[in-house]
Amino acid sequence: MNSDLAIETVACEDGMFVLRVRGRLDARSAPLLSSRCVELRGQGRRLILNMSGVTFIASSGIGALLAMVEECRHAGTKVRFAEVSQPVDSVIRLLNLQQFLSICASEAQARGESEAA
Repeated sequence: MNSDLAIETVACEDGMFVLRVRGRLDARSAPLLSSRCVELRGQGRRLILNMSGVTFIASSGIGALLAMVEECRHAGTKVRFAEVSQPVDSVIRLLNLQQFLSICASEAQARGESEAA
């Protein structure tokens, strides 16, 4: 695994997966997150990405998140982002991407919204 990025995967009830992402999300590590999401997309219908541990996000990381959201949408998989760290939140707001990413304050909120959707 890339030493700059760690992904903890938690399988929840009803085919939901929570990915707790920690470290740097950049050109080198974004493919790791993307491939993990593709793998899980085939196993479940809902993904929650807890981004509280992401310390840095590059444009390639943002691109990977947007591509993943679009691919999941086409596959019928719901994606929520939870506990977005300040560095990630700053970039999302700077680029005005809030409308494209479903962001929740907590994992619990993301689970509730994901189950209701």
